[in-house]
Amino acid sequence: MDDVLWNGLLPEARAELDELVACGRYVRAIAVMRERSGLPQLALWDCAEVLQERADVMEVSGPIRPRARAEQLHG
Repeated sequence: MDDVLWNGLLPEARAELDELVACGRYVRAIAVMRERSGLPQLALWDCAEVLQERADVMEVSGPIRPRARAEQLHG
């Protein structure tokens, strides 16, 4: 996966996030990503998009894509 945010995480953090995504623990994964990124005020949507991309790479059925779901509801 070629993503600046993902690649900026330490390998241990990426491994933990992979485990959380594989178990469907997306809320915890977002919290871990925000904690471990080292970036102040990392946006929730940025984390969700990166984790969705990671779930796609891992071929894990995952959460509803936040922006796509919002478009379905309001579009």
